[in-house]
Amino acid sequence: MSRSLPAALATEFGKDQLELFYAVELAFSSGTLRFWTGYGELTADGEDWTGTGLVMGISNSQENTDLSANGLSLTFSGLNTTVVSFVLGENYRGRIAKVYVGALVSNVPTDLYQIWSGRMDTMTIVEDGQTATVQITIENILIDLERPRLRLYTDEEQKGRFPGDESLSKVAGLQDQQIVWGRCDSRQA
Repeated sequence: MSRSLPAALATEFGKDQLELFYAVELAFSSGTLRFWTGYGELTADGEDWTGTGLVMGISNSQENTDLSANGLSLTFSGLNTTVVSFVLGENYRGRIAKVYVGALVSNVPTDLYQIWSGRMDTMTIVEDGQTATVQITIENILIDLERPRLRLYTDEEQKGRFPGDESLSKVAGLQDQQIVWGRCDSRQA
């Protein structure tokens, strides 16, 4: 699948000077947090993003041509206790996290370009009473390909997944069924 940059962002990448920023979107169960690597509030792609300055770190990640699942780590330092208390009370495992890149043109952001998406896996929080450091590891969505799928192909499971489906209703009776194939059955002669 080919991907193309938004026109304004592609133009900025071609210039000699570039004011690049990253943005992170974390979809928690009761709401979405959005941060960017600048200062103050930013409105981009119709959403409001909270500036974290230089205290947001994004680990290296690579894109492979084989379907291997590489993770990513986000580190937020100096978060205030309000954000930390929100994060502590949230269901985060398996929730979507996205990383974007954008550029500022005369303090106006270009359209954002999504460079990474995955599911939040683990969260480590270190507090000192005033501020906290939160590290979130994110697994690539391709990690789902490595999880075993347990399907029993029974009538009960099929009806649980698709109510009213009768396609497997005769499977249980086939286990003890004797099938005569290619020879004469002595009982019929």
